[in-house]
Amino acid sequence: MVARKLNKKYYFSVEGETEKWYLDWIKHLINSDPAAIYTVSIDSKKEKDPVKRAKSLTVLSETVITHWFICYRWAGYHFLT
Repeated sequence: MVARKLNKKYYFSVEGETEKWYLDWIKHLINSDPAAIYTVSIDSKKEKDPVKRAKSLTVLSETVITHWFICYRWAGYHFLT
């Protein structure tokens, strides 16, 4: 009999579709690995305001919500003004 894996849930707010796709890809990568100890559940929502995302969740225990965004200035992109 195969042992059932424990599940870990992570909460994210993201500013764009690219970050959401990346998190979905990471989730698929982890869950499809037979050597993984856990399965992961990633709850991500496209939201510009991380406080709004945090207030919209109904979670009974202490929870960490991570906000992901791309800062083009740090990524090496330069904009002409």
